[in-house]
Order: sequence, then structure tokens, then C-alpha cells
Amino acid sequence: MHYALALAAVLSVGCAFCVSADGSRTKDVTVSQEQSQIYEIIQKIEDTEGVKDLQQKYPTIAEAFQKVGEGKMDMPEFIDVLKALATDEKDETLKAKLEEVIEKLDGKDFVTGFTQFKVLDATRAEKNADGKYEVEISIPSITDDMENIQLLCYNAEKNEWSVVDPISVDKENKTLKVALDDLCYFSVIADAKADTTK
Repeated sequence: MHYALALAAVLSVGCAFCVSADGSRTKDVTVSQEQSQIYEIIQKIEDTEGVKDLQQKYPTIAEAFQKVGEGKMDMPEFIDVLKALATDEKDETLKAKLEEVIEKLDGKDFVTGFTQFKVLDATRAEKNADGKYEVEISIPSITDDMENIQLLCYNAEKNEWSVVDPISVDKENKTLKVALDDLCYFSVIADAKADTTK
């Protein structure tokens, strides 16, 4: 009996963070219908020009993105990658930002793999006061019991990491309203579930 309960707990945790049977994490993130002509979420980031640049400039980041997407890297291992990057970072401002991000990621888990946000129609896209684009995105893997849903963002142009709070969260419709930089990479994260199997 206990075995069945433990198994059920393991299965529910696996599902909560949407690591599919082949181990890969969902990248099922889309822009709301109304904004889909203006913005796009690129789910296959490995095909983008940006990732090819990233592989040359920052191969460890490109590799980490891939491993997270394949379900082969969890948050603690990802934090180790960021810690190594922080150690090597010569720019004090970027280093401080990275260390702040590492702190915020403690106790978090990935809800999705990394995707890229792209402005399709610059004439219709509107920037907010911070120079970011406000967009509603649909994330089918959001569940009612997820707490403190945020975005882990990476701006490759500035080599800058940030953990961003959504403008609003609608768990019922599984959507987030967020403010993003053009061509930034992001993953949806949330508080890690308590492991009840131990």
C-alpha cells in the first residue's frame, strides 16, 4: 500500500512540473490570440540565430538551456552553472545581478523549458515605461497549487539575468501577463513542491 502512495506522489510531482515521459520539459508557451500577430514565442530555440551566437559566445548557457529543456538539468544544477558564471564574471554590476538571481532561484523549480520572446511587428508593438513589451502568454502547465510563479529571463545582448514577477497571473485560464525584452530567453519558474516521497 505504502509503495502505491509513494508512487502516486512521485507521479504527481513529475506531472506538476511537466517533465514528459521522454524526460523533456514542456515548452508549450504561446502568445494570446489577440497579440499573436505582433509577438511570438519561439519554442524551438535551438533553431534560432540567437542560440547559434550563444553557443559561440557562452556555450555553457546554451548547453544549460538545452539540458533544462530536455529535463536533464534541475534547478540546483542550473544554479551551479550560474554560480560558475558569476565566479568568472569580470563586470561587477553583472556579477551582482547574477548573484541576486542565484539567491532568488533557491527553492524554485522549472515549470517550462526555455523559450524566446520575439517582436514580429515593431510598428504595432508598444513599449511600456521601462522599455519592455507587455504581453499575455498562455502556459498550459500552470496548476492551481503553484505558488510564486515568476520568469527567469536572460537577455543575451546584455548578457544579463533577471527573475521577473508577472504583471498578473490567471491560474484558471493558465495565462500570465508579463513585460519582456525583445529576443530575451525565459523559463517559467515556481516554488518547488515539498518532496513528500522522502
